[in-house]
Amino acid sequence: MGSNKKPYPNINAELARAGLTAAMLADYMGMTRQNVYNKLNGKAAFTLKDMETIQEFFKVKTGGNFTLDYLFKSGE
Repeated sequence: MGSNKKPYPNINAELARAGLTAAMLADYMGMTRQNVYNKLNGKAAFTLKDMETIQEFFKVKTGGNFTLDYLFKSGE
């Protein structure tokens, strides 16, 4: 059985807690859903701008003031 861990568990957890989806995040970021899914699954890298936009997304949508260290802590 292979590992099913996501590289960014805190992003996925916060999306789930707030009832948000990766598709909503993609729309907010102005990216295709596939591009965001690839980044969330570790198949493509986030840029610093991407990371700051995700941080802003959570602040706007949930009022959460999450640090980049928290959001992008690896699940490995």
